[in-house]
Amino acid sequence: MGAAVFAELLRERRLSAGWSQDELAGRSGVSARSISALEAGGRRPRMSSVVRLAEALGVDPDTRARWLAAVRDAGAEEPGGADAPAGARSSAGGRSSGARSSGAADSPPFPRSQAGPGGPTVPQQLPMAIRHFTGRSRELQALDELLGDRIPGCGAVVISAIAGTAGVGKTTLAVHFAHRVAERFPDGQLFANLRGFDPARAPLDAADVARGFLDALGVPAPRIPADPDGQLALLRSRLAGTRTLIVLDNAREAEQVRPLLPGSDTCLVVVTSRNRMPGLVALDGAVPLALDVLSHAEARELLARRLGATPVEEQPDATDELIELCARLPLALNIAAARAADHPGTPLGVWARELRDSRARLDLLSTGDDHADVRVVLSWSYRALDPSAARLFRLLGLHPGPYIGTAAAASLAGLPLPEARRLLTDLHRAHLIAETDRDRYTLHDLLRAYAAERAAAEEPARERAEATLRVLDHYLHTAHRAGCLAYADDASWQPLPLAEPAAGVGPEELTDRARALAWYRGEQPVLERVVDLAHREGLDGHAWQLVDAQVSYLLKSGLWQQWQRASETALAAAERTGDFRGQAQARRWLGQVHRSQGRQPEARHELRLALDLFETLGDRPRQGRTRLDLALALGEEQANAEAVAESRRALELFRTIEDRNGQALALNSIGWYLTHQGEPREGLAQCRQALELARETGNLPAQSSIRDSIGYIHHQLGEYREALPAYQESLRLRQEVGDYFLQADIHTHIGDTHLALGDTGAARASWLRGLAILEHLQHRDADAVRARLDALPEPDPDPEPGPPVEP
Repeated sequence: MGAAVFAELLRERRLSAGWSQDELAGRSGVSARSISALEAGGRRPRMSSVVRLAEALGVDPDTRARWLAAVRDAGAEEPGGADAPAGARSSAGGRSSGARSSGAADSPPFPRSQAGPGGPTVPQQLPMAIRHFTGRSRELQALDELLGDRIPGCGAVVISAIAGTAGVGKTTLAVHFAHRVAERFPDGQLFANLRGFDPARAPLDAADVARGFLDALGVPAPRIPADPDGQLALLRSRLAGTRTLIVLDNAREAEQVRPLLPGSDTCLVVVTSRNRMPGLVALDGAVPLALDVLSHAEARELLARRLGATPVEEQPDATDELIELCARLPLALNIAAARAADHPGTPLGVWARELRDSRARLDLLSTGDDHADVRVVLSWSYRALDPSAARLFRLLGLHPGPYIGTAAAASLAGLPLPEARRLLTDLHRAHLIAETDRDRYTLHDLLRAYAAERAAAEEPARERAEATLRVLDHYLHTAHRAGCLAYADDASWQPLPLAEPAAGVGPEELTDRARALAWYRGEQPVLERVVDLAHREGLDGHAWQLVDAQVSYLLKSGLWQQWQRASETALAAAERTGDFRGQAQARRWLGQVHRSQGRQPEARHELRLALDLFETLGDRPRQGRTRLDLALALGEEQANAEAVAESRRALELFRTIEDRNGQALALNSIGWYLTHQGEPREGLAQCRQALELARETGNLPAQSSIRDSIGYIHHQLGEYREALPAYQESLRLRQEVGDYFLQADIHTHIGDTHLALGDTGAARASWLRGLAILEHLQHRDADAVRARLDALPEPDPDPEPGPPVEP
């Protein structure tokens, strides 16, 4: 059989269904032009197109088998061929371009996702495929057989547990296969390194992975439950009915994987591990795939692809010896080839001699310790470094990841920035680090473990401690600088004085608000780990101060889950050292988090503890602001009279210490809650006093909040035309200072006023803008805005505005 046979089979089936080529195209996603060419026998069919056509036409398993046989006889085109949709070619073919030299994919645990303009987040987390992928035809065929179209009627998740020793290429195979079939999973591809055999860090538990996947799927932090079971349940709900490919790399045991299995038979999960996981096979229907070292022919082909055919063919004995000394491990062979390629003209026998009769070679061939298999080759590359680059590589093992910028690396090593950049370039060239972004680098698990091991062996304890202190100082002082730039005109930002950074520390040179906010966004995953590192290393003052330096960003960006976790770590750190100021700050942050999430009793408990600590410390400015936090919590429970009382206590404190910013905030709070207890005229007077004070101090966030209050009060008094300009100025100021979350309330209020003025179109537009923010953050207030929209009559056919720009 061949293309002509398939053409006849396809045409007969389409005609029997009574469909035109255009109708089949619409149902299958294969273009009508391609269908016409296939039925004419003028195009070699692609396997993915055949699958889509078979699914659309509802063919039975036997017919599908005949079609696939015809396709194989015709020599099906590879994915990304002529009849592939443009999006599929970009998604699959584009990601597989480029080269990586190591046998394991270099990636942080949760790589970034992509979102289409105005559309839902579609995660595309697969690490870059290796251009020099060699062999593994038997294993790839076995993996292909796991796809749903090869197992008709399969009603369960199919899992491939790829087991093998360190460096054998488990991740490489999984990623290569995933890229080959990525277009079959249009709802996205998820990837996580479970760190099952990381000697330096604990394995990720299922809940941590679930949280990372939920982030990748676009679920904002506030919607993610705090408890692990809830996170796992939400992940299963999100995956239900989707066609998603999930790669769980480097698993240690079945229990690390089992909770992450989706309940949908449309998903495919690929698991890699050094263990065979018989429980996953026996209880969960996993299909095991043992992965051995490369055959000698495959290893030779790999070296020829990396180095060119000429040196391999002209030096057969040296090539064979090098292959055997590397134990035919893909990771070892790739790094060896990279080293040889970096020294063109050097005979391969030189590289083989370096391994001969050495302790490294014995480690490579050892079967007692998986890490020994790759340590030798890593040490080979490491020994070739100059002393300065080798030192930087060792110190990178002390950094918590998932990536490090050039400036942070310079501080870690106590080097000038140009020197650090040069050394990082050397390490990147030697394939000991990977560049994830401009001026940002990462190490995969084996390299990070090896770097930490070399640091422990070669760096004195004092040097390691000083390097850790320098990198913590780097992030602390940079975050402090970012806060001063981003929130300089915000009375709620009260930076604590910091000690001078350690010698050799060079904080990032941030110059304006935009760069400060961009730094916060880019470094937020690193800051989470840095806080944990400080606490783990007993540098508890750094731990809670690092939280203090980023808490305004977390609050204003709506990152409540990260805010809560960081605050809990800060509290533990401050309690361990008996630091009352750190405890007071952390309890206030926790109170704010609880209030934002609707847990008012917990909020009041934490805030009153914080208030007591600030009183003990004699810190009256923060006493006043904590009282305003308490007023907010009380107001959430409709205890308006108590909220007014707390606000008046705060005002008295601020007047005593002549804090005009604090007075403005307190007067605004008094006016707001007086209005809510039925005294809008008195409330308006209080807010106007507050606005005058905020103007005098230049406090833009306070002015925005006060103008929102004034607009709200005018609205309650029926003075809608006075309310609207107050709201609009409030929104302009909030956008100017970059407070993303707080814009949502103002959009909602503007919509309410437009509706009161009879302009339902403008009301709808404003509510949609506010709803877009709340849905992005998955905030509980979104339901109230949806209810407003549902109550409106059907909209005019005019196009509606899109969502606001994300922060």
